[in-house]
Amino acid sequence: MKGYIGEARKNAGKREAAVLLVLAVIGLVFIFGSWHANKIKATTSEEKHYTEKIHKEKYVPKLKGASKETLELGKKEKQNSKEKKVTSKVSIKKAQEEQKKTKEKAVGAAAVHKKPAGQNQAKTVYLTFDDGPSRVSDGIMDVLKKYQVKATFFMLEPNMLKFQDQVKRMDREGHSQGLHGVSHDAKKIYRSKETVVQEMDQANRALQKITGKRTALIRTPYGSAPYMKPDYQKAVKDKGYELWDWTIDSMDWSYRSPQYVTNSIHQIKKMEHQTEPIVILMHERKETLESLPQLLGYLKKNGYTMKRIERTMKPVTFRVSKAAS
Repeated sequence: MKGYIGEARKNAGKREAAVLLVLAVIGLVFIFGSWHANKIKATTSEEKHYTEKIHKEKYVPKLKGASKETLELGKKEKQNSKEKKVTSKVSIKKAQEEQKKTKEKAVGAAAVHKKPAGQNQAKTVYLTFDDGPSRVSDGIMDVLKKYQVKATFFMLEPNMLKFQDQVKRMDREGHSQGLHGVSHDAKKIYRSKETVVQEMDQANRALQKITGKRTALIRTPYGSAPYMKPDYQKAVKDKGYELWDWTIDSMDWSYRSPQYVTNSIHQIKKMEHQTEPIVILMHERKETLESLPQLLGYLKKNGYTMKRIERTMKPVTFRVSKAAS
């Protein structure tokens, strides 16, 4: 009996040990499982934080060389996103309005000059060239032909005899031909009213010899003032001549550069609200020829028609400047 009890106690001890072992294993498994779960949770939280950081950096980047104030401004803009959207819409609208105004100014700067209602809408310019013909006559006529316009040439008798082919071409291409005298010397031509008429008659004979035609158009050297006194003007009129001056002095004889074009355009703009004809004084010079396309281009672009002076027109016998050819 005694031996049986001892054996039972021995077996009970083994069972208790087995139970304790099982409990220990379960405890270890639970502890490891908890540790692993916490690690996964911590890793997920870290990855989420890193992702959020990347997204934040996309919207508020750290610019190279950006100041502290710039970065702070970026943070404030991020925090006030709604206000930023409203401000952005207003800024875009304002920018669009400014852009529209800029375009309107640009168009206005390049706009065609217009006369006010009630004024003469015929925008006509009369181009005139003195002191020819010359070596540049053909070049001048080439430019006129390119722009399909006519002009008026006031010529000196010695030059007509020297450049007869150019005189014939002027006539052939439909330009008006006028007389500028013989000497181009104030002391000679203006010595008396008779000497004025004599020089014009001599020049007219040369023109008739070359082209078979005479002309009534004349322009006296240096213009009509102050030399062409009333009795002088009466003398040429009685002879059948029409005395022409100009309303715009290009000053090409003085500038001898493209500046004469700028000067002419400036005067044209000042005359656009006036009623008198626009008669431009130019000379047969190399410098005048070189910049002539620029002047004709401006006139064409702004709607001016360039015509020759006709015998039937009322002459312009006044002038803006006393200085001339």
